[in-house]
Amino acid sequence: MIMNKAFYTFLFLIIILTWFAGCTTQENKKSSGEQLAKTYCASCHIFPEPSLLDKKTWAASILPEMGKHLGIKYYNGHAYPDLRVSTDSNNKISLQTSSIAVEDWNKIADYYQSAAPDTLPAQGRPPIEQFTTLFTEKEVLVDKGFPSATYVKIDPGNKWLYAANATDSSIYIYNKNLQKIAEQDVHGVIVDMNFKNDLNLPGERKGNYTNIGYINPNDRRTGNIYNFSITKKGSFKRDAKIADSLPRPVQVTEYDLDNDGKPDYLVCGFGNKAGEFYWMRNKGDGSFEKKMLWAIPGAIKAYIRDFNKDGLPDIMVLFAQAEEGIYLFTNKGNGNFEKTDLLRFPPVYGSCYFELDDFNNDGFPDILYSCGDNADFSSNELKNYHGLYIFLNDGKNNFTQKYFFPIHGCYKAMARDFDKDGDLDIAAISFFPDKKHQPQESFVYLENKGNFQFTPYAIPDFAKGNWLTMDAGDLDGDGDEDIIIGNLDMPEIRRDSRKQQINKPAFLILQNNTINHK
Repeated sequence: MIMNKAFYTFLFLIIILTWFAGCTTQENKKSSGEQLAKTYCASCHIFPEPSLLDKKTWAASILPEMGKHLGIKYYNGHAYPDLRVSTDSNNKISLQTSSIAVEDWNKIADYYQSAAPDTLPAQGRPPIEQFTTLFTEKEVLVDKGFPSATYVKIDPGNKWLYAANATDSSIYIYNKNLQKIAEQDVHGVIVDMNFKNDLNLPGERKGNYTNIGYINPNDRRTGNIYNFSITKKGSFKRDAKIADSLPRPVQVTEYDLDNDGKPDYLVCGFGNKAGEFYWMRNKGDGSFEKKMLWAIPGAIKAYIRDFNKDGLPDIMVLFAQAEEGIYLFTNKGNGNFEKTDLLRFPPVYGSCYFELDDFNNDGFPDILYSCGDNADFSSNELKNYHGLYIFLNDGKNNFTQKYFFPIHGCYKAMARDFDKDGDLDIAAISFFPDKKHQPQESFVYLENKGNFQFTPYAIPDFAKGNWLTMDAGDLDGDGDEDIIIGNLDMPEIRRDSRKQQINKPAFLILQNNTINHK
């Protein structure tokens, strides 16, 4: 009996030690894979946690793309296609070679596939079932082709609307009654307009517009900037060209960045795999000197303000690709800027837009951030972290998240006092809503109830378009803010496009009824 007891005790210890050793090996393997992922993945963007996507998406979509960028050509029984990258402005192509050992890549892949969840959690909020009565919807159909609004803007001073159409490379101007008063072929795709005039006052308009070039993801340098002028009657004229061969620009801002009395230009060259964020210093002889701020892709929205109150114009910018995040470029004088990270986001967030708004009335600009671009390698998965976020400013440009409202595919959010009760409400659009379960989230109006509590509403015409662009302003001159949302049909991206877009509007006007109802 004693021998048997000793034997079983010994056997039990062997089992425990073997189990412990196995667990230690698994833990070391996981730690090794995690550390390698943090090393290699963080070289291009912030480290993506496995919990951001499900196992299937990691295995079928993301890991093959990650492997391609690291030069891996074969893994787990599947051949990865070669990754070819553009190396210069002439689009010369070279084949990237492996930059990671296969053994290390296996550890990274095993780590993500073992640590990722089977499915992502739900949004964590009930479907939006209430419809707002604050707005009355009015639509404008396209004259020809299909809806492809790449830019919309309300001009409250003249009570006009501007709408750029990618289909025919034109800019349209409408009056407050939605009658077209001008149409001009600009031979490009306008995605931004920079006005020199105060749009709250009536009169002629002057400024410059940004032509992205070829709109779909690419690294061609076909973008340009042109001056424009608009008469009091609404006649649009394209004037002198400012610059061309830009890397897929999405915003160009005119501003005297070096305080020499001459207007410079800040360029968000989004690009694709390559891109540039820079400013063009005006030399005073009709030429410009390129001053690079950050030679990476993804710059999508920038604000120029004196953020540190030292008398010099600084820059706050959102990067929506590669190093996704919001950054502050502090002006150090003599044309020099110093970069500071304010907020960083994982690459699957799909950053799209941000605004500066004072939500807590402390005199410091807070951040309203939108994320939801789902046209990537994980596009088949709805993400519970897509939506709009409010980050509060502590007065020293340190930002802390205060509020989050989930919206699948959220593309833009704007804060205004729409109901005229003294606080900021929010209007948001989605280009990639959950069309199966809650398509009404394609437009959401969040009424501010105080203390960062918002009540969500939809609109009856939520399904009439793919809402990519939005602006707010008092179109009819009655004292409250109206909204315009633009419809973009992208046949190359959206499988549900052409047939479903027949007789769909180019844009919707949401006429605010607040003043009339009071």
